[in-house]
Amino acid sequence: MERSRGDRMPARRMRQNSENKERFRQLIKEKVAREKEKMKGRIDEELPSWAAWALKPIAGVMFDVQRAGDNAKGEGGEDSAFLNLWLMLPRDWIVLNDVVLEPKPDEFIQLDHVLIGPPGIYLVETKAWDGAFLAHKDNWKRKQGNRWVRCESPTRQSLRHLRLFTVWILDGLGAELPMDPSEWIHPNVLFTRAKWLKAESCSVPVFQGATAFAWHIRKQTKKAALSPGMVDSIARSIAEAGPYKQQAAEAANTVLLELPAETGINGENQAGSAAGTEDAPGPVAEAGEVLASSVRIEEGRTKQGRVYAKVYGTKEDALKVHQEYQERGRQPTACMADRFVKGAWYFYIENL
Repeated sequence: MERSRGDRMPARRMRQNSENKERFRQLIKEKVAREKEKMKGRIDEELPSWAAWALKPIAGVMFDVQRAGDNAKGEGGEDSAFLNLWLMLPRDWIVLNDVVLEPKPDEFIQLDHVLIGPPGIYLVETKAWDGAFLAHKDNWKRKQGNRWVRCESPTRQSLRHLRLFTVWILDGLGAELPMDPSEWIHPNVLFTRAKWLKAESCSVPVFQGATAFAWHIRKQTKKAALSPGMVDSIARSIAEAGPYKQQAAEAANTVLLELPAETGINGENQAGSAAGTEDAPGPVAEAGEVLASSVRIEEGRTKQGRVYAKVYGTKEDALKVHQEYQERGRQPTACMADRFVKGAWYFYIENL
């Protein structure tokens, strides 16, 4: 007997667009350079000139070493965690690794793993830290010799990722998503190398080992919050996400199609009268086909060449147009709110 996709393993895998990710890397690099210059500026302000002259080169090296160490510590643990999660989750899940997003201008989040399946979205902050760790109410300590010393809080970091990711996804996909994000977006912290770990009363679940975490997720699969189509749509949106300014430019740079005038359901000429009135362009339609809606619709292409339709009106207007595209076999993706233009909605068109 053939098993359903939800029973088969491994999960599906998607990668973020490499060109967009490289743009993110460059933007983050520029932001880090600005932070480094600010640090040197504070040294100039707070210390005598002779001390600042001696300290700035050392501080700059320490700044670079700390960032390089933070990056190196995570890579091995992230790869191991990804392999376990990918192999152990069912086929109706999609796993994305090392996702970079810019929910707000110049405010970035880097997500180690994003798992999308029927129960919702799991944002995974992976820590490949060695040693012993103790946490209480998001305050973390690590054992250093015979002492417990304070360290950065991965659960607070995970909460920041949750907050900004929620902003990003509601701006982009809010029209189609379930109402309460807290019910289907789940932040998690995963330790892959800790020798001993105890976390109590933290605001984010903490797991030790990718296998234990994968089994925890598998137990949630009966709670279906997202349809298969929405799982795919969210994953595609993340994979194609670009920098904030790039998305704003694409939203503003809509290309209208040159199409014959069509008649709407009320008998009105959607492209303007013969006398040359400058009415707003009506629905885009193939020759001989008419959309039942009288709202303004534009079709255009992104820089990556994807064709999209943009609807100006209410959410109900947009969903009605979306349904008409479906009925014509145009295979539209999920209808999403335009995060840069109020009162605008859009979807991509797969079947041209």
